[in-house]
Amino acid sequence: MFFNLFFLTIFRIYMESKKTIFAAVDLGPDTEKVLSYSVWLSQTLAEGPPEIYMLDVMDYALTPPAYLLPYMEKEEESCGQELKEWVGRLKRYGVAATGRIAVGRLIETFDNTLRDFPAAVLVLCHKSHIVRTSSSERLIKSLDVPMLVVRGGKADSAVLGSVAVSNILCAVDFSEHSRKALEFACSLAEKNSSSIIVTHVLSSLELDKSFDRLNNLSEADKQKYLNHAIHEAEESMLSMTNIPDKAERTVKIGVPYKKINDIASGRDIDLIVMGAQGASSTGGVLLGSIAEAVVKSAPCPVMLVRK
Repeated sequence: MFFNLFFLTIFRIYMESKKTIFAAVDLGPDTEKVLSYSVWLSQTLAEGPPEIYMLDVMDYALTPPAYLLPYMEKEEESCGQELKEWVGRLKRYGVAATGRIAVGRLIETFDNTLRDFPAAVLVLCHKSHIVRTSSSERLIKSLDVPMLVVRGGKADSAVLGSVAVSNILCAVDFSEHSRKALEFACSLAEKNSSSIIVTHVLSSLELDKSFDRLNNLSEADKQKYLNHAIHEAEESMLSMTNIPDKAERTVKIGVPYKKINDIASGRDIDLIVMGAQGASSTGGVLLGSIAEAVVKSAPCPVMLVRK
């Protein structure tokens, strides 16, 4: 018992010193996309040999009756064999990979695993359903860990060894979360020799509310108000001293998530980086409405930086 606890403690310290990438896989058609971006990220962040930990959770809606156990064991064995094949494929790219098949509740299993072996980033593919919350959406909203959400046309053709991130868009709102996101984006840009655009979007909806409260405001005064808001945002962006000189800085007006995604589409962006709120005092995860909306409709992968 003591030896197992000692080994777990040493292994946890070892994992924390590594920049291990966790990949949420379901061994379906999107698995290669998730692992392709996991390989790219592990190679970018690694301070030593790149490492990826693959986790596939077999989550059953109800507790299976005993007569189904042999079928479950067969499925688990088949999935385990497939994970071994992925381990072999990743090794060809210089990545040390391990995999695990777990049977249990999705969120609980991921949460417990991440507590034991903290990840630098969790990589997962985004899916959505019309009438219910998808597994990926549940993970995004429930886990307080940095995430790379693989989605959009940019990711559709991703295969192992093919991912290149040449253009990065970092959306900031001048909060502590977005400052951390900017640091992360700048680090990725430097390591990948990527161009970077830093943008802040003034909400047109909030501006309209302000105009409604100021009755009979003339068009000239509205324009002065807009110019003042833009100037303040530009000054705030200038105060973010960690923005590299080569970065492009923009201030836009519009619906924030739409404007962010419009910029991403129009400027051939490969990756959007933005801050997302972490865990609340009550234990829930606060993603943020803009971040959630961007993730649901972005034309490219989105990096959510939480801490």
